[in-house]
Amino acid sequence: MLSVHPSCVLRSAVQRAFLFTLLGVIGLCPEMEAQKLSGEEAVYADGEAKIPLTDELQFGVMMHTQGGGVTIRKGNYKGASRIGWFGADLILLKHPKEIKISNPIYENGRSYVYGKQNAFQMLRLWRGHQKLRSEKLRKDAVRLSTHWRYGFTLGVLKPVYLEIGYPDIPYDYIATEVYDANAHFSDNIYGQASWSNGLDQLDLVPGLHMSYGLDFEYGNERFEQRTLSAGIACDAFLSPPEIFAAGFEQNRRLFVTLFATFELGRNWTR
Repeated sequence: MLSVHPSCVLRSAVQRAFLFTLLGVIGLCPEMEAQKLSGEEAVYADGEAKIPLTDELQFGVMMHTQGGGVTIRKGNYKGASRIGWFGADLILLKHPKEIKISNPIYENGRSYVYGKQNAFQMLRLWRGHQKLRSEKLRKDAVRLSTHWRYGFTLGVLKPVYLEIGYPDIPYDYIATEVYDANAHFSDNIYGQASWSNGLDQLDLVPGLHMSYGLDFEYGNERFEQRTLSAGIACDAFLSPPEIFAAGFEQNRRLFVTLFATFELGRNWTR
């Protein structure tokens, strides 16, 4: 029986290791190349996936517990697991006590909220930080992240206009007037006037915004994004926005809402 000297075995192993390393360095060894891929690169191992991403841009729609709106955000990667954001939201917010009613005599009149003085919208301008919590392990998986956002909120009040019947029921004519709690009552309000009335009489209320949420990003394309987000938002104003007229519902300066968004976007490398 042939015997192999231990020194020969050691020399052969060293030679194989050296050759394996050399081929891996110059890119001719697929085993070594596969070992370099991890995380998102292993999911999207298509040649381009090895280039680090630098930017993201997303647009979306938002629903929250007191209305809805639209959102846009632009992000810059701050490493493998963090993104810095800045963005804007345009939000319609309703007072939780808003209840629509209509004129019981004239069915053609549009419904309205009795006592509502102003329609209220919010423009948020914010910065934010996103932290990756769970990376995709395959193309059809979901990437989980958390985010904080903070910034300014500009509340926009637009007067409510109503169609008022004169002199009494049955009305002889109908006039469009800004709502006056001291003159307009359920028996002479025909209905809500067009929303475009009052756009030249806007009033602004400054405030601050903060929110926290979860982002669920999914999809099979590395450079295209579909994201579902859910969380809690807080908007605080220097003075209570006058949504209801005095003597009806209490106006408040702090609004806490739960929200959900659906966003589409792209990311790229500069």
